[in-house]
Amino acid sequence: MARTKKRIQQDTIPSPMKKQSSGLSIAAMAAAMLIICALTAAAYARNSIYQTYVTLWKSVSESSPNKRRAHENYGQALSTAGSMARSADEARRLYDEALRQFQTVIALKDDGSVPMRDLYREIGVVQFRLQRFDDAIATWQTGLRFAPNDPSLLNNLSIALMQKGRFAEAAASAEMALSADPNMPQALNTLGQSYMAKGDFERAVQYFLRAIEREPDVPARYWNVALALEQVKKYDQALQYATEYAARERDPIGRQRAYGYVEHLQQVIRMRGEDGRKTTDTRR
Repeated sequence: MARTKKRIQQDTIPSPMKKQSSGLSIAAMAAAMLIICALTAAAYARNSIYQTYVTLWKSVSESSPNKRRAHENYGQALSTAGSMARSADEARRLYDEALRQFQTVIALKDDGSVPMRDLYREIGVVQFRLQRFDDAIATWQTGLRFAPNDPSLLNNLSIALMQKGRFAEAAASAEMALSADPNMPQALNTLGQSYMAKGDFERAVQYFLRAIEREPDVPARYWNVALALEQVKKYDQALQYATEYAARERDPIGRQRAYGYVEHLQQVIRMRGEDGRKTTDTRR
């Protein structure tokens, strides 16, 4: 039987792509610039600048050094690139530069283009990815001063608090996120994690299932509910969700772990069936 490390999975901490202030989105600006390039032959020499969001926003921030939005978008692009980096060193380099860009935003005069809650959310995302959990907690708490009921900030804060073992505070923060947005799947999943940490597996199952119902395309939640169901000895259901996780997980390492877990559950179910038959034979 394959040995499986069964750890609960957290939702990925996202860096928000939607902006509430006016102006073009990243995708819209990228598309507009590509159209301009297509219209002028001279611009073809600069195509390499627009191959990725990182190079795009680096160019924009260099040409508009006093624009807060340009530096924020460059930092956000660096953060996203860091999450997909090929090595830890590359990721750290990208994250460090992202933080420098965000600090530049803070240093520049506020022109109304960057909501402070978004800025502190993004800074906290980078700190979390660098495993600087105390810094991320402080940063997201600062962001909440500007937007006390922001469900994304509250949910992110809950996840960071769990990383520090502050489970009661984490649950309270997730509850606040759900009060602000009762159907938020990330907060439902986070609250399920907090109940898992406290050993209340029945309630964890309920929240994980609600998260799946609201957003069924996130593989990690199937893994989480399978772990919780195993704890309450509902092995057949656990096997169902573990198998679903294996079918949905794209990462080869994650799939291999899932196959090991499915094998483990199948063996548990077989052993319980054999024990049941032995008990029946003994009674005869």
